[in-house]
Amino acid sequence: MKHPYLTTRSGSSHFYFRRKIPLDLQPLLELKEFWRSLETTCRQTAITRLPTAALEYEQLLAPARAAANATPDADWLPRSLRAAGGNQPAPYHPTIQPPGTLHLAAVQIPRLVERYKANALINDDETRPTCFAPSHPDAGPNDGYDDEAHRKLLLEARKLLRRARAADDFSAILESVEEHLAWERAWLPAASEEFATLLRAMADAQLAVVDEELRRIDGDIGATPELLPLVDENDTWSAAVNKWIEEAAPQPKTADEVRAQVARFERLIGIMPLTALTREHVAQFKTACLQQERVSKSRVNTILALLSPIINTAIKKMLTKLAVNPFAGAKFSKKAVRRDADPNAQRDAFRIHELNQLFASRVYVENYRPCKGGGEAAYWLPLLGSHSGARLEDLCQLRTRDVVQRAGVWCLHLHDLKREHRTGDAGIKRHVPIHRTLLELGWLAYVGRQDRDGLLFPELKLNKYAQLGAVWCSWFSGYLDDDAGLDDPRLDFHSFRHTFKAFAQLSGIENSVIEELVGHAPDSQYGLNEAGEKRLPFQVLVEAMHKLEFPGLELGHLLNRDAAAPLA
Repeated sequence: MKHPYLTTRSGSSHFYFRRKIPLDLQPLLELKEFWRSLETTCRQTAITRLPTAALEYEQLLAPARAAANATPDADWLPRSLRAAGGNQPAPYHPTIQPPGTLHLAAVQIPRLVERYKANALINDDETRPTCFAPSHPDAGPNDGYDDEAHRKLLLEARKLLRRARAADDFSAILESVEEHLAWERAWLPAASEEFATLLRAMADAQLAVVDEELRRIDGDIGATPELLPLVDENDTWSAAVNKWIEEAAPQPKTADEVRAQVARFERLIGIMPLTALTREHVAQFKTACLQQERVSKSRVNTILALLSPIINTAIKKMLTKLAVNPFAGAKFSKKAVRRDADPNAQRDAFRIHELNQLFASRVYVENYRPCKGGGEAAYWLPLLGSHSGARLEDLCQLRTRDVVQRAGVWCLHLHDLKREHRTGDAGIKRHVPIHRTLLELGWLAYVGRQDRDGLLFPELKLNKYAQLGAVWCSWFSGYLDDDAGLDDPRLDFHSFRHTFKAFAQLSGIENSVIEELVGHAPDSQYGLNEAGEKRLPFQVLVEAMHKLEFPGLELGHLLNRDAAAPLA
């Protein structure tokens, strides 16, 4: 347990009592600290000798206190009756929260005070190993414990505490309060109302402890309270996140992102129980994200959307005493997000000249196949993306058997990963007709050379979330900048989806058909049930793909690369 004045000293094997001299008394005593050897190498024996050393400390300070106070009685008057300019202790509680500490909330003060009382009485049990006064019939050897010296110390302490409490003057307990906060790894700003509340509560607690110890010396032994944790283990972000994962079963990447944002919240706002969270904390978090982390308002909204369900789960499962989610309604408005957005950072479609520049880069003209580019994936994925509008991961997951004919039309039988994640069904797939340009460039010949049961792009590397597209996407972003000379921040692989939609619209394809082709939910008036999913008629998709044109796109230099051949 905590014994704040028990310590060791360099060059000695004995335990020592060590306590700071109050700042206002240091010049008089010419000391900064009081050290007293407990003359034992046994910790338990040293603990029993602490009261005697503490009495020596108080006896040393008593004359100095009397000399420092020109009018000692005035110090015990209520503050409103004291003379102006009276002797006031200099504040020494830190004003900046130390790293790794808990910013104590008002609702936690009672628990912290109860922990102080419990720890003090547990210490008293250790000081008197038998937990009985010497006169008690069940008392045993107490290794030199002097109950009369202890009683004298307690009576003096009670007198001082009562005077201080009556005068609302807590200068004498500031040091012990600060030491207790340090032991708890907790913090309060010295000028706050919460700190004043803590001082009053700690003064009452110290009086209660002294009274209990005096009763114990007289043989009236009460039960020692249990040392409960300062923060209920359920009333934490960690417990709430674990429960949310258990309930929502998110994808591993989403769960990791939530943990990362919880860590960001605790780094910027402080570690605290969920019960202590307020709308003011959320507002401070938003401001800190914008100003310190340089996060956009759109991204802040995403972060809030990740954190809010965690609190909802904690409330629903009664892990916290919160009744209202402080994250509710905290997002920035759409108007504010639009004003904040950097127009140069928004994803956009490739222009024709940018596509021509990409398809004239060294992957396409020098047979360049970098390892991170996944071999032939470096060549085919941009072509597939621009001519199908499919998501990168959907394309990366393709197997050879996913290139099929439907109604005589060659198609990509793509996993619809967005719908799969949303529904929890891992078998949702859709047919996307293959654009004639891909067939002319030898796509079927490439497919025909691959293992029938294997991936179409077997050299792609999985990341820790079992995604095939993440490493490749990182490589492609660098390739666009450095090799293709397209360092525009609005361009990445996702831009191919915008490209497909833009040229589909220019080709006169209806928007509902475009949305179905790129894997969005179709308009209800066109949708038909297909394998339990609402889909547009396949023939509508075929006709749309026949209409799709890319005026000005120059791919002639790729035509002779691979002879077109049907699949076996």
